[in-house]
Amino acid sequence: MKIILVMPAAPHPFGDTAARWFYVLISELLARGHEVVAVAATEEHEDRITEAAQLLSQHQGELQLRFHRLTTDSNALRRKWHNLLRPRSEMTQDAALTEMLNAELSRGFDVLHLEQMSTGWFGLGVPRALLNVHYFDVIDWSGKTNMTWQERKALWQARRATKHLLRGIANLRLLTPRLKALAETINPAARCWVVPIALDTSLYGVQPLVDTPVLGMIGSMHWEPSRSAAERLITRIWPLVKRRVPAAQLYIAGWNAARNLGQFASQPDLTLANDLKHPTEFFSRAAVMLYAPSCGSGMKVKVMESMAYGVPVVTTWEGVEGIDYQNGRECWVAETDEDLAAAACRLLESSAERCQMREAARALIERRYSPRPVVDKMISVYEQVISS
Repeated sequence: MKIILVMPAAPHPFGDTAARWFYVLISELLARGHEVVAVAATEEHEDRITEAAQLLSQHQGELQLRFHRLTTDSNALRRKWHNLLRPRSEMTQDAALTEMLNAELSRGFDVLHLEQMSTGWFGLGVPRALLNVHYFDVIDWSGKTNMTWQERKALWQARRATKHLLRGIANLRLLTPRLKALAETINPAARCWVVPIALDTSLYGVQPLVDTPVLGMIGSMHWEPSRSAAERLITRIWPLVKRRVPAAQLYIAGWNAARNLGQFASQPDLTLANDLKHPTEFFSRAAVMLYAPSCGSGMKVKVMESMAYGVPVVTTWEGVEGIDYQNGRECWVAETDEDLAAAACRLLESSAERCQMREAARALIERRYSPRPVVDKMISVYEQVISS
């Protein structure tokens, strides 16, 4: 098969959440002998782009990897009018990117695979277009109150874009059953498949067991679900843990952690780490990860990574959406502050339970969410898109 893959970020095994999936998908398709034309429309730093290109060049196969620097229309009035007609369609305003994609499509393809909503506009009217939806803003923002005017406008645009794209593209791949159910309410005629994301487990070495009682959380703190989960952990759950385990320490890391959580920096036994160079800087220090979002749709790569690295996870249902887990075996799942704190304390106090859980969780990721089983499902979806 020849797959044209359009992405809003460089495919990198340690890039953002979506970029890690892009890397796994491309690598596995090449290993199976498929032809891939990968177009990454990005504003990322040149170092990240260079690293991505070098890593993918190590894989044999038919790969054309194109990186495109996004440019927007310099005419502000025209740009606003364009976004009013087509919300969140900034990519299509880049004439060079549109021309590049049209040229690739004209050479022939089997499937046009569009990753995330921002690329969806390129699939309207294109046969065998498949839109991959990672999350829905309408779910992620559902718990936010006192939104600014700019936030309300962004949510309004997200709702409009979601309806327009899901009604205009016949083939949808979604990460979880909840996303599929929402997509089907918007377009009952769409063909929807649930396929999870995968991690390249060969890149995730199990970290040594941490004996110090360090409770941790990692996430992109500019994303509302992660930021609100961090605030909940600091202000509501952490005091309950500290009361039971006085020696415990709290370690919170991630993009923009200092900017968004700086008001808590002076609290005792709390460490804030901003923009880590590699995830192991966090996962080698945390004995337990507690991630308790109250909203946030889609699969949480941070939870999957914690399982892969061998760090036991305590989370909510939102945190394990799309993961086929057994409560108390691969992770602890609870909803109240008290129950989350109790599960975290139980693990911090028992190295035997941590060992048992981390082994079960790592085995689950390898069995269900590693490249081979997930890309098997993706190829089946491609075949159904082609046959239609």
